[in-house]
Amino acid sequence: MIIQVLRTAFLALGVGFMVELCSIWLSCKYLPTFFDANLITILVALLAINTATMGIVLTKIRDLSDRSDSENMFLKTRAQMLLSIKEQISLVIIAMILLSIKSSPIFSAIQNMPLLLNSLITAVFVYSLFVLYDTAKGVLIIIDFKG
Repeated sequence: MIIQVLRTAFLALGVGFMVELCSIWLSCKYLPTFFDANLITILVALLAINTATMGIVLTKIRDLSDRSDSENMFLKTRAQMLLSIKEQISLVIIAMILLSIKSSPIFSAIQNMPLLLNSLITAVFVYSLFVLYDTAKGVLIIIDFKG
């Protein structure tokens, strides 16, 4: 489980860094400005969407468990869903910290700090998209499940 989180985190960091490099290369300030104003709202909205989706998935899982008379059938699924919620709450907290640091005049004076912070902020967004993708994938797996 930790390896999966680390793999996703490093992938998100790589994508965030590449996106920030492209923004610098194109002299584009849209994405950092957009994230400064909207990232927390987006993350909370994605958390709400994923939580509602998980509720629907859990209802279906409960039906499948009742039919098969196996309580332990979906323990890994439940653990993954709990991890997903923890990840998303952590992303909201990390985003708040990063955006606070970014707005501080102390850190803005440090060379290359905007590159680092914007890359990390974009990585938080990308990671949240990975979580959303995993939830959507789980819905499709449940739909196709023959139990």
